Amino acid sequence: MSTQPIEIPFGDWTPDLPDYNNPGAVQAKNVVPGISSYHPMADLAPFTDTLTGQAIGTVWAPDKNNVIYNFAGDATKLYTLNNGTTWADASRLVGGVYNSAGWEFTKFGGRIVAANGSDILQYIDVDLAQVNFQDLPNAPIARRLSTVRDFVVVGDLDAYGPNVVGWSGYNDTESWALDTGDLRTQSDRQELFGRGGAVQAIVPGEYGVIFQEQSIYLMSYVGPALVFQFDEIERNRGTPAAGSVAWTGGTVFYYGWDGFYVFDGRQSQPISANRVSNWFKNEADLDGLSTMQGVVDRQNRLVLWAFRTSQSITYNNRIIIFNWAANKWSYVEVDTEVIDEYVSPGFSLDALDTPLPAGIDTDSILVDSDAFSGGQLNVLAFDTTHASGTFSGSPLVAELETKEISDPSQHRTMLTGLRPLVEGQTGGTVITVQTGTRDRLQDNVSYSIAKVLNGINGEASLRKNARYIRHRINISGGFDHAIGVRPNQKVSGGRR
Repeated sequence: MSTQPIEIPFGDWTPDLPDYNNPGAVQAKNVVPGISSYHPMADLAPFTDTLTGQAIGTVWAPDKNNVIYNFAGDATKLYTLNNGTTWADASRLVGGVYNSAGWEFTKFGGRIVAANGSDILQYIDVDLAQVNFQDLPNAPIARRLSTVRDFVVVGDLDAYGPNVVGWSGYNDTESWALDTGDLRTQSDRQELFGRGGAVQAIVPGEYGVIFQEQSIYLMSYVGPALVFQFDEIERNRGTPAAGSVAWTGGTVFYYGWDGFYVFDGRQSQPISANRVSNWFKNEADLDGLSTMQGVVDRQNRLVLWAFRTSQSITYNNRIIIFNWAANKWSYVEVDTEVIDEYVSPGFSLDALDTPLPAGIDTDSILVDSDAFSGGQLNVLAFDTTHASGTFSGSPLVAELETKEISDPSQHRTMLTGLRPLVEGQTGGTVITVQTGTRDRLQDNVSYSIAKVLNGINGEASLRKNARYIRHRINISGGFDHAIGVRPNQKVSGGRR
């Protein structure tokens, strides 16, 4: 029988399903999922200096003139980003160093308010060009923080309990009456009764979405005397990972107790069941979900969740990616301390000496480049040196693997060659291929050595005779689309 080439697309990454006759791919590492292919994932490229300690929070915000500011925090300090490259100490001058295990930020008017669960709420006013944060007058100590309508809203309050939500006066960040409530200012607090547990996240907007450990509430403004109405929308849902809650518009993504979900303001829908839920549970340090962080990449319709795989490390060493437009998953091996949305601050002509130290006539980046214009939306992450950057470095080494297949009659198959279907290769792209084989489903898979492609038809010569076969490609360097593989194989005439 002659060799018949077939095409095997990588398809959706579904590691929770059996490798044999998997409907998609059994491996999708260091790639970004697309509609009908996978794209390269770039490494983290730092462009700033370092914080003093490990980053545990960051935020961006515009002032009244739409000038962009970026802030970050570690355990003892708060910082502001100067000239787009230098993290300058912006900590309070009165009250001593901070004692923080994590920072949350919200914008209210010109003020950036910060919470860490150990210190009084901090604030800095970007409209007034303030240089340092300071204690927010009359404010409580809280771990969770957000802006809902015209109120600063806090949760997990030091003085009242982890299941309590409080809010400032109407349009007044310095008016707080959490002990007794105040009908005039509308400041008050509310305990969320039941088994919901600690407040984990407060999603901002015209109404608040409150995630507890075991429950989800809607917080709707109704005016005095009640001020806010709290409705438990979903019981026994919630999240064990506060930092996993990420949102865009009215859509909220989060990690629940049994997998990943999307919440539309009314109910949650699973997005990882029978696909990556079990893979995540096996990979993640489930006792270390407090370090887990989610961020929405609005430009590319992606959600990225950074998590750690071991208690022996204090940073996150994996990122699992969900493309909600394609409804597909992948993952990345990269080390991060913090991951969040970022907007470039922009440069004046007087400030260009910092990014262009050799001068505008010598450096290769054009002065009118978008890199200096400001307002560019991206994803920011801190590496383990405490420097921040974007995922704009060299492409990571991609690894993709097809499902395992066999002849319909379970005969042995002879493989003679394999051609990867990869578009948009650059001069530095190197592709190698491997084949995994076994004769019984209960056997371990044996992989061939990695082989490079020939220069004639982009194929690798591989001679394998087995009952069950899968194919792996490794790509270093740039590419546009990784689609699948085209093996040359036939039913073997040998022993069945």
